[in-house]
Amino acid sequence: MVDQLFIIYRMLALVLAAILFASDHTALAQSLVFDAKNSNRPIEVTAESGIEWQQEKRRFIARGKAVALQGDVSVAGDTLMADYRTLTDGANELYRVFATGNVTMKSATETATGNAAVYDFDKAVLVLEGDNVKLETGDGFVMARRALQYWSNERVAVAEGSAMAEDAENRRLHADKLIAFFRQPEPGEVVTTAGRDRADIVFMQAFGNVRMETTKETVRGNRGNYNIESGIATLEGSVKISQDNNQLGGGFAVMNVRGGTSRLFGSAEEAGMESPRENERVRALIAPSAAPATVESVPAVVDSAPVVQE
Repeated sequence: MVDQLFIIYRMLALVLAAILFASDHTALAQSLVFDAKNSNRPIEVTAESGIEWQQEKRRFIARGKAVALQGDVSVAGDTLMADYRTLTDGANELYRVFATGNVTMKSATETATGNAAVYDFDKAVLVLEGDNVKLETGDGFVMARRALQYWSNERVAVAEGSAMAEDAENRRLHADKLIAFFRQPEPGEVVTTAGRDRADIVFMQAFGNVRMETTKETVRGNRGNYNIESGIATLEGSVKISQDNNQLGGGFAVMNVRGGTSRLFGSAEEAGMESPRENERVRALIAPSAAPATVESVPAVVDSAPVVQE
């Protein structure tokens, strides 16, 4: 669901080469073109209000609808800023990049938006903040009201604040916090740019006010796990399953989002889950079918009432 957060790392990383000038530059232009490190494609930086080099602070700033562009990947914001340090051999090394104000990151297939973004190269963590942070991909989107984080070394992404993810089948997962775990490389495997760009999220965790929505039902709980590869989702804690006007409640639920089946249990042991939560009695409220309004009307076809499978 939270597909291709690796692309944000690549987008913001290009600002490193885009804004990092050679140490002998003393004059700055409105538009500059640089060759990215380990790349044969130039990176162009433009800014309506100019590009500033603060030598004492070891900082570069591009202001006024600033844009860094390389091929089909771009980073735009009201301001782009890069902090660097000088190494013992005299080379400059970037360690932090900022983008603030109407931040938009784009590639051929992804768009990320927010109020501000920062990438810390020492910690290998990217944070995209805003009251409506959103990442759109060809397979769906993820949005949050507070922040999106991506920890590149750990290969973990976090969405906080009324987070919501939607996949290509319009299944939605809501929670106060969503955590996505990406596939770990095999021993000796080299993760290329192409490998980073593909959707390789294998597992998701949801915390607080969890709600899983499919075309057939809505399942709520306090905490949830979703195995992307198997299509199995589990929820626990005051679980409620809603389908049409029918309501089921219990302590634990197991959903097969591909097969379209859900099972409700009173205990973690019955559900095949490990959880310290106490058992909850399973209950069901089955609504009667609506009677036809007139003899001429055709009654709606009801698929079936939810079935509780032990």
